[in-house]
Amino acid sequence: MTAPNFRKLIPKHSLLLSALLLLGISFVTGFLFRSSPVANLEEKALERYLHRQEADFNKFLTDTPMLRRLVQQNEPFKNFEQLTARKYGIYLYAETLFGQDLIFWNSNQVMPDSQALKAPEGVFFQRFSNGYYVVRKQNLQLPGMTNRVQAYALIPIYYLHNNRSRYLTTRFAHDEHAHQKINLSMEQTPFAVASLDKKPLFYILRKPYTPTPSADTLSFLLRMTALLLFAIYLHLIAEGVVRRKGALRGVGLLVGSLLVLRVLVFLLPEFFHVQQFRLFSPGVYGSNWLHPTLGDLLLNAAVFCWMVLFAWYQTGAVKHLPGWLHGKRKYFAGGLALFVLILATFQMADVVRTLVSDSTISFQVNDFFTLDSFTVVGFVVLALLSLGYYYFSRLLFRFIFPAFEKRFYLIYFIIGLAGLLYLSLLTGNPIVLFQIPVLLWLLVYTFLVCQQQFIINRFRITLAGVLFWIFVFSASLSLIVLQENRIKEEQWKTKLAEQQDQKSDPSQERTLSIGLIYLDNEFFLKNFDRFRQPASNRLLRDSITRENSFTTYLKAYATQLYVFDSAQNGLFNDDGKTFAELNNVYTNRSKPTQITNLYYHEPSYDQVIYLTKREVQDSGRNVGTVFIVSTPTNFTGETFLPELFSNVGRNDIESSPVYAYAVYQKGILQSQQTKYPFKTSLTYRDVPTQSFETRSNGEYDELWYKVSGTKIVVITKKRDRFLESITLFSYLFCSFLFMVALLHLLALLLRAAYGWKIVSLFSEISIRSQVHGTIIFVSLLSFLIIGAATITFFVQRYNRNNIDKISRTSGIVMREMQNRIRNLGSLQNAFTVGDSAASQDLQRLVNEVAQIHFLDVNLYDVQGELRYSSIEEVYKRGVLSTKMQPLAFYHLNRMRQAQFVQEEDISELKYLSYYAAVQEPESGEVLAYLNIPYFTSQIDLQQEISNFLVTIINLNAFIFLISGIIALFITNRITRSFSVIGDKMRAIQLGRTNEEIVWNRKDEIGELVVQYNKMVHQLEASAAALAKSEREGAWREMARQVAHEIKNPLTPMKLSIQYLQKAINSDQPNVQELTERVAGTLVEQIDHLSKIAADFSRFANIGNQQVERFDLHDVLESVVQLYRANPKLKLLWRPVPAPVWIDADKTHINRLFANLFSNAVEACNSNEECIIKLEEALEENKILIRVKDNGEGIPVGMQDKIFVPNFTTKSSGTGLGLAMSKGIVEQAGGRIWFETGEGAGTTFFVELPMSDY
Repeated sequence: MTAPNFRKLIPKHSLLLSALLLLGISFVTGFLFRSSPVANLEEKALERYLHRQEADFNKFLTDTPMLRRLVQQNEPFKNFEQLTARKYGIYLYAETLFGQDLIFWNSNQVMPDSQALKAPEGVFFQRFSNGYYVVRKQNLQLPGMTNRVQAYALIPIYYLHNNRSRYLTTRFAHDEHAHQKINLSMEQTPFAVASLDKKPLFYILRKPYTPTPSADTLSFLLRMTALLLFAIYLHLIAEGVVRRKGALRGVGLLVGSLLVLRVLVFLLPEFFHVQQFRLFSPGVYGSNWLHPTLGDLLLNAAVFCWMVLFAWYQTGAVKHLPGWLHGKRKYFAGGLALFVLILATFQMADVVRTLVSDSTISFQVNDFFTLDSFTVVGFVVLALLSLGYYYFSRLLFRFIFPAFEKRFYLIYFIIGLAGLLYLSLLTGNPIVLFQIPVLLWLLVYTFLVCQQQFIINRFRITLAGVLFWIFVFSASLSLIVLQENRIKEEQWKTKLAEQQDQKSDPSQERTLSIGLIYLDNEFFLKNFDRFRQPASNRLLRDSITRENSFTTYLKAYATQLYVFDSAQNGLFNDDGKTFAELNNVYTNRSKPTQITNLYYHEPSYDQVIYLTKREVQDSGRNVGTVFIVSTPTNFTGETFLPELFSNVGRNDIESSPVYAYAVYQKGILQSQQTKYPFKTSLTYRDVPTQSFETRSNGEYDELWYKVSGTKIVVITKKRDRFLESITLFSYLFCSFLFMVALLHLLALLLRAAYGWKIVSLFSEISIRSQVHGTIIFVSLLSFLIIGAATITFFVQRYNRNNIDKISRTSGIVMREMQNRIRNLGSLQNAFTVGDSAASQDLQRLVNEVAQIHFLDVNLYDVQGELRYSSIEEVYKRGVLSTKMQPLAFYHLNRMRQAQFVQEEDISELKYLSYYAAVQEPESGEVLAYLNIPYFTSQIDLQQEISNFLVTIINLNAFIFLISGIIALFITNRITRSFSVIGDKMRAIQLGRTNEEIVWNRKDEIGELVVQYNKMVHQLEASAAALAKSEREGAWREMARQVAHEIKNPLTPMKLSIQYLQKAINSDQPNVQELTERVAGTLVEQIDHLSKIAADFSRFANIGNQQVERFDLHDVLESVVQLYRANPKLKLLWRPVPAPVWIDADKTHINRLFANLFSNAVEACNSNEECIIKLEEALEENKILIRVKDNGEGIPVGMQDKIFVPNFTTKSSGTGLGLAMSKGIVEQAGGRIWFETGEGAGTTFFVELPMSDY
């Protein structure tokens, strides 16, 4: 192997070596992972996180000057701010005669409770109202201070709120995804998490009912990367096969290889362990055995697109069928291709339909924040399927068009007939109604593809063609997705109506019975001992009330558990309710339902509570009693809950920005969501006649659900189909553009991997493509920059406006409160004296102000302790502690600022919070601190950003279309100028008048034209001088050659005549015989002179040609038959299977190949057997003919002169044969060259342009 060839193979084989190396590494990482189970890995991650926080707290405790400043409350703001940025809580208490006084806190998320304050010094694990924490308690005696200080660190481990919502999520502090793998355990397990001093604090265990992956993410990525590299390696191998053995074998190799790899991934999922990712979960998408998950659909689409694109680009712009498909076979192939096209179209449309209908993927493009990573994957799948379908259909049309040539109407007829026959076999299947419009779309698509003269159907990619087909497929897919979205929306509204009926009807006990079915005697008996210990008691309660496997129950009911032992003593219940109280309500004040042991109690006319009593028995012995109190979430008795407690999911009707509902009982409006003007009462005309009925009311769609004769539920949603259609089209359009650009980049990288230099690849890009790419790139870059800058400005302006609005509103609230406080008397009486009347008045005042201004209001005393709140549930449920946010307290108390606004967060929710000092009007004394948290600020901001993104994406798609059209006109104008100059330059010929270019604009191209015109004039002058010189030289050379050629036969003629004359004069007896011999010699030499004259005549008349269109095979056939008569000659001819039509002089072409065959025969005269190979190959719109002999080859010294007139390698001849051949080929618009090796024979190549026939 030569060095250059070896260097070419290095990039290709490096892919294979890299794939094998990555595969080997994946086995090592997989082995290491299997030796460390998930729980073990999470245990180590938890310990690392815990130890970092402990070490940081220890460092804090060693900073004695800082501690003294904190205790004395004179620390600088910078130090205070740094402490509040810690990921755990730090609290300092000073011991006094009356107990412990809090003197510093850096977080108001949680505060040490009485249990922690009474605990001894050390490290321990404790459950708080919002989760589990590691508590570190340290007693300090600071120099110069008499009081002992107690320092606490509360390190969050596991956040577990009493109410889970969209923002109050359950998660581990060290990793937000760890809760999907592990659980906390108060019982001893092999996985103990210890403190820095090696003290076990708590235990974890693998979460049940979750798959145990036997390979980590790193191993999965290594194996998938190895698989991809191996596939690319096969791609390059297939390209080599295409070059050596033809496109059919190369395409077959790649298709077979990719299918085998895909089947291996499908049949051996445990090797790649794809099930551990949600992408490969049927819960996200599942259609059939071929596409069981979204990940499988993505792989199938990618493999399909890969195979089709490879087949398309390797076969090129082939316009002729293979030889074995001529005759009647081409009709069979065309008909079969039509049926495959129909089935492929139906299949693709069905996949697109199921991608929406059979999945939980959100395609609600109007709400940007409902879209997630699976939506992105969905758009990628749609782009891959569309791209693959387009090129697959174009491949099929290569078989269809020849079969129905000049009878395209039959194509439409067969598509319509076959499609209807296929759909008739599916009679009764709802899919038929979906596929009929798809069939009509296929007819329109076929019509567009049949327009071969359009620029959109050219083989070479043009911007116009790309934009047109992207537009077609984006619009087509948008229609399918919108239709399925509407169907899903109707189903969703029906489900919402049924859920709203269940939530508003206290007699619906089915959900409750299913949710509590597993809480039987066996379950409680097995776990009752865990209720006797505080830690395990809390964990078990949480698992029952917050991790019920029936999620509908969790959403519909708030559950409380009351556990009593056999002596009827409470076991760590949340409130002070006794066994007697609950048993009295259950036995005497409740009514039985149809479910055994399930009773319901109605404390008021609009409230219902369900009670279940479980007596835990062990072989007849009473172990204890459990009361389960379930309150429907719509009967929790709360007049207002902030967005913080909204249910999980943006489509929940209680928190949805798009849905509204109303419940009518006996025609009277009972409950509603105030985002739609529902009627207060219904007439008999309003009552629907069916169970479900859809109506339109202005800009809204209404779904009416008739539950019974007296109850009706109405769900409404604003109709925004036009905006949704435009937005979805924009998303698809941008996705397709991105996919096309990505595939071009991958093709560029593949060529680079094959040994091409990136610089040379970019140098091949045409000016047209450069202009197109530049305009598109500028449009994309401007979109990104403008979008990012606008969103940043938008967020800043929104926050600034919110701050201004809150400040103005707060000023009004402040003045109102100060006036009301003046009437109520001193706040100090309510805060310190404990005046119950004053406290009630203040609480009433806070509630009134909150309701009047639709705000949440908190009132803190000057020590930062919450006294009154309009949203007490936030603090009762332990979401926040009752201490004021430390930074706000520092600004108002220590820095004595009148007001302060900052962004705060509760779990996942970020919001603006306003603080102001409430002063006594006359003295100016600060009495309290007012706080107004604006919980809806982030939600409103997200909605505004979503609307803005929808608008800018729509504008971007429009800009892409406009920029593409503009780029098309600009590049056409520029390249048209270059084309004119190029055509003129190609038309330049010596010996004729060359035209100047007329250019009226004085631009850069005008300067080029001026220089061109000067060059034309100079060329004409030079051509005239050169022509004169050449004519004189040609005549001299011709005269010399003619004289030489004539002189050669004249010499033997002269000698023969002189010899005959001498014989006659001497009267020799054989004069007669001698005369005949001399006469023969003379005739032979005269024939030679005649041949010389004919050769010069043909060479002189080579420019006189009669162009006609003919099949090249006719000429080659006559020449081949002529030379096959030679017994010493073995001639092998391999024609292409289809006719080869060319425009040329048929006589000249015949003379061309006759000369080549004659030279080949003469070159191998010294061999025992002369072998001549005649081979043909199609290259785009050209035919390449190879004439190869097995002669001695052409010596190196003679190769440069082989096409020079009068040069010959033979002992005799004019040397005009190959010169004439070169002239004939060039006049036909082709070219001729040769390859030779001494002793290896010579191959002449003739390349001629083909014409369409």
